[in-house]
Amino acid sequence: NDFGKNIIPAMLNAGEKMTAYRFQGYWKDVGTIDSLWDANMDMLSPDNGIDLYDSEWPIFARTPTKPPHFMGKNAKVDHSMVTGGCEVYGTVENSVLFHSVIVEEGAVVRYSILMPGTVVKSGAVVEYAIVAEQSVIGERARVGASPDGGEDWGVAVVAQHLTIGADAVVSPKAMITRNVKGGGVK
Repeated sequence: NDFGKNIIPAMLNAGEKMTAYRFQGYWKDVGTIDSLWDANMDMLSPDNGIDLYDSEWPIFARTPTKPPHFMGKNAKVDHSMVTGGCEVYGTVENSVLFHSVIVEEGAVVRYSILMPGTVVKSGAVVEYAIVAEQSVIGERARVGASPDGGEDWGVAVVAQHLTIGADAVVSPKAMITRNVKGGGVK
């Protein structure tokens, strides 16, 4: 449901009492793939207006209790948020990893959002993508790509509980809702 399209109009139609509140903090409508990606990337910017440690405005989440994240001896993590339960053995740059994500050795994740339980297998590359819960990116697979300035470029999306097979390629701007066999091009 969307506040502007569903919730507020329904409350008005039902005669609910509503008041306005002049909010001074960070707000972003995440009604599109691009705005969801932007909002997550905003967390990595020092001048984003979000203070994740502000005790006056605590962030409440339903994140399960997990052990601290683990970094393998060859892991490289730069300018990223990595939450509890994650295991990183490969490279993660400018990305947000939700709990229980595994990035195997030799895998590369750049400018991406990996939702809980995502696994990125060895040799896979995930760039400018959102990968939903419990999905697996197979060995040497490629999901998304860096911006090229073309109209066909956009954030790639892989839905939850899917497998992108070994050596498969998921194009930029693709929205994958079914498993992709290994070596396939989408």
